[in-house]
Amino acid sequence: MFNRNRTSEMIVKPAYSPRLKMTIALIFAVLVIIGGATIYNYGLSSAGFESLLASAAQKGLKTSISGLRQENDQLKDSLARAERTLQMDQAAYIELNQSLKQSAAEIAKLREDLNFYRNIISPPNKKEGVRIQSLEIDKTLEKYTYKYKLVLIQALKHDYLVRGSAKLEVTGIQAGKSKKLVFPGQKTKSIKINFRYFQEFMGELKLPGNFEPKDVKIIVATRGRNAAKIERSYSWPET
Repeated sequence: MFNRNRTSEMIVKPAYSPRLKMTIALIFAVLVIIGGATIYNYGLSSAGFESLLASAAQKGLKTSISGLRQENDQLKDSLARAERTLQMDQAAYIELNQSLKQSAAEIAKLREDLNFYRNIISPPNKKEGVRIQSLEIDKTLEKYTYKYKLVLIQALKHDYLVRGSAKLEVTGIQAGKSKKLVFPGQKTKSIKINFRYFQEFMGELKLPGNFEPKDVKIIVATRGRNAAKIERSYSWPET
């Protein structure tokens, strides 16, 4: 009925009173509250630190932006001054260039005048007598009509008046054949010469519509004690 070999065991469990259980629960609750408060305060502290960092970074960015704006304004002012200086330099350059061109044209004209009077007073070859100084031919607004300017001079000696006449011979092609036109024509007054130092002649050359000019020759015939015939040919200018 009874097994003698079996050992009987008894487990004794301590009994806790309700009051002790309440105290333990209260302590645990207090610990939980304290831990939560600690975590909350740490979170607030971390958030405040990060807020300070963000505020400092924001102030730094504002300072950088302000500096960049000032630098941008300075660069704009420098650019505006540079543009004004460039405009002034360009205006001065244009004015100087125009002045130089005008001076060059005046110098060229003075040299031309000097050469002109030198040929009258003391020509390089020291030869006296009548000379054909120059011939200019320019196109006019009227079709097939040209104006000319002829200048004659008396070189070295000027103790008498030069008298005589002059004419122009224009050689060209008309209807496939060579043709010569004389100006002034038979029905036109001749070019009268009467000068001591120089004389200018101006007139018009009216060419036929189907005439292509190639050359023009000046023929000067003087009379008196030093009668002579002077000729000089020019290529027809490209007009």
